[in-house]
Amino acid sequence: MLGGVREDEETEHWWGHPAIESMSGPARPGWLLLASDGAYEPHEDIDRNLGSYLSGDPHDAAELLVDDAVWFARAQPAPYADDATALIARIT
Repeated sequence: MLGGVREDEETEHWWGHPAIESMSGPARPGWLLLASDGAYEPHEDIDRNLGSYLSGDPHDAAELLVDDAVWFARAQPAPYADDATALIARIT
């Protein structure tokens, strides 16, 4: 887990696999999304699927995800402020 506080051995004991896993053979195409809590929590609060942002240009997708997160956070009955950072990459 990115930003985790457990040691590797504790993570493997807890989850049943190493903290960092590897894959042999050719990589499968797909998308990679890394987001700070300020970028994903506002989406979670309204049950929005982050997968809907995984299309088109990765830079534009990340920018839209963050812009929406900021808008959703401000629209809450009790608005909250947090950093909103996202990286989206297409893996080919």
